[in-house]
Amino acid sequence: MSGIDIAFGFLAGIVSCLTPEALLLFPLALGAAGADGRASVIAPAVGLGLSLVLTGLLAGSLGLVFGFEAIWFRRVVCVLLVLQGIMLMSASMVERHPLLTGGLGGVFEAPGATSAGGAFRQFLLALFVGANWWRPAVGPILGKASLMAADTWNSGLALEVLFAFGLGAAVPWIVLGRIVRFVSRPFAGGVIHGMAGKRLLGLALLVVALLGISGQDMTVAHWLGALLPDWTRKLAITF
Repeated sequence: MSGIDIAFGFLAGIVSCLTPEALLLFPLALGAAGADGRASVIAPAVGLGLSLVLTGLLAGSLGLVFGFEAIWFRRVVCVLLVLQGIMLMSASMVERHPLLTGGLGGVFEAPGATSAGGAFRQFLLALFVGANWWRPAVGPILGKASLMAADTWNSGLALEVLFAFGLGAAVPWIVLGRIVRFVSRPFAGGVIHGMAGKRLLGLALLVVALLGISGQDMTVAHWLGALLPDWTRKLAITF
């Protein structure tokens, strides 16, 4: 049944975009919008999958041992996202730290930048954004997989399910980003590759990080959830 479990994990990740909590992954769409090369497009999915594996394993282990869900870990991640967002908002910081800001999100890399560097920065973006998203995204499959990951006998399958969920969750945002890239290229290509694009990504990171660190993400998700049709929530939590 492991293959079926993994397939359902991937499908559950895809339909997770129907929940308002998934808006915390919006920075991934900005990253995918201008990713150059196949590696830069795939990197966010791999990063998000690994993020859920690491976060789920950590939370599951600490939850069993200490009885909590590693909320402190999410706060640390949010602080890092805030720092990254502030750096992207400052032209001087972008110039001083090109490794951290020059291609974070891929969209904002200058033409000719190495695809390897862009892929690595996209991977890191997904890794931290996913760690911030994990707690509000917990549903039946994530909760079960996290507990399984803390169990030696089931850890292998659980980690595969978590990784598949992350891959699936990244797919809608990557597709959205590529659509944005295609639509905006004729009239806004220069803008998204410049400082304005970096500030847009920085602002997105600041918003999702502040929502996460303050706990207001759940309040906003509840408010947005009331505006969505009932079938979207039911479909998203079916798996």
